Amino acid sequence: MTGGSGEAVRGHRRSGQGRYVIAGLVVALVAVGVAAFAATNSQECAETDEYTVAVAPGLEPALSEVLGRADTGCYRYTVTADEPGDVAARLGKGTEAPDLWIPEGGWWAPRAAATAKGPVRTISVPVATSPVVLVAAPGRGPLVPNWRSALALRGLDPGNPLRTGAAAAAIRAALAETADDPVAVGTVRTVMAPLAQKESARSGEPPTGPAMLDAIVSSASLGVATEQQAQSYIRTRERDLDVTVPDNGSLLLDYSVVATAPDPERHARATVAGTALADVLHTADAREVLSRHGFRDPAGQPLPDGRGVGPIPVLSLQDEQLAQEALAAWTMMALPVRTLFALDVSESMHARTDGKTRVDLIEQAAVAANGLFPDSVAAGLWAFSEDLGGPSRDHVEVVPIRRFDTVVDGRTQREILMSLSDATSELVGSGTALYDTTLAAFRKMQDTYDPRSINSVVLLTDGRDDDPNGISKEYLLDTLAAERDPARPVVIVPIGISDDADAETLAEIAAATGGTSYLASDPDDLVEVFVNALADRTRR
Repeated sequence: MTGGSGEAVRGHRRSGQGRYVIAGLVVALVAVGVAAFAATNSQECAETDEYTVAVAPGLEPALSEVLGRADTGCYRYTVTADEPGDVAARLGKGTEAPDLWIPEGGWWAPRAAATAKGPVRTISVPVATSPVVLVAAPGRGPLVPNWRSALALRGLDPGNPLRTGAAAAAIRAALAETADDPVAVGTVRTVMAPLAQKESARSGEPPTGPAMLDAIVSSASLGVATEQQAQSYIRTRERDLDVTVPDNGSLLLDYSVVATAPDPERHARATVAGTALADVLHTADAREVLSRHGFRDPAGQPLPDGRGVGPIPVLSLQDEQLAQEALAAWTMMALPVRTLFALDVSESMHARTDGKTRVDLIEQAAVAANGLFPDSVAAGLWAFSEDLGGPSRDHVEVVPIRRFDTVVDGRTQREILMSLSDATSELVGSGTALYDTTLAAFRKMQDTYDPRSINSVVLLTDGRDDDPNGISKEYLLDTLAAERDPARPVVIVPIGISDDADAETLAEIAAATGGTSYLASDPDDLVEVFVNALADRTRR
């Protein structure tokens, strides 16, 4: 049956013995006062401290309602709705970071802490929870035994687990149900593969929240959401959904307050303000607002009035390493390639041996590897040599970065790049301005960084830096190390053509950004090296 406002929605398939019992998170809850929205600080304030709070989009309406009625004492909170993956990226940049954060899933905080520019610390027990569920148009809700079967459903679109809590929770649920069986764990990656490949073909982020649910209802497809998102949609849109969970249960997403202000002094003050915010959210009236908006309590008790999927077994993933490995695999399969090729066009690259130049050999290698690259690849080409672009400018842009399937003047970007020798035949320089070009290309990819892609620079050179007016190797390596951003990684993958290339320096450049260098001392090895280099940079 379908679930309207105040009406039960479809749950998981139950056994005849009725053995499923309510399961929830075991949390140490602070005592809450009986007064509605108890004041965090009721005295007159000499001044009011203001803090920004980034919250999961589904939580924003409820939190705004709570704060609109609560006495928050000397604290004021500005609330914004942000997907957790977007907030994690901002924390990695260190700019536009919120003071406080309530993500959809407690695992986001330690994951963001690994790349954040400042401290990231969870400072409260959960203020609410919500299980991850399967959503479908009325009458089309699937009943499946487990999450691996759910992820393999035809037409399922779970969304981007690198960005949203629900999509990540679906994968974590599949890992939780297989964690004690190494063979079964391996099957999770198998069911992930076609979903990741579908994600790779997208040109933009998939819809989330109500827009995602609208698309599911109109297209009769399947998706993944939280119970809260589904209930809010049913209540506010006044449209029905089928909402189910697999027979073996689901994973609860928890919502906890996290201090994220990058500055240490500000972080300390935000921690106190965040604790006060958590106290407000644990009051009885705040719980009533959260429940009305579709959130379960911190222990995961079912929603009242027959709403939601009811009592469910709760899955729990204990081994966080499994989740990290799964997300790494998703990244490799789902994120399209975005590359800037920087080609050395010094005199030696155009010298002929057996009728072919080294540029010709690179072109042959690219053509041979062409079949490995899907249309979602985006690539561009620079040519470089000392002062090639004019005084103190050692590179020229030959082809801007575009997807391989982009058509320009009747030819695809793929075809343009495969005609490498034609594109660079008139570009012949003198010295090899390797260091200046490497830094310029690295900064170009950082400035135009695409979070939906694996961003890299592929250097192709047969020499060593001999630009007397350029930067030094030490300056290059120090600058790459200083400007490297783990939250927005750009890897440099140098390919040395022939034994004349400075293999030691190329290896140091690669290591400074987490890349790998390759050397093709024999022209016959170039195709394999070229293919291996492109494959290697996707394993970050």
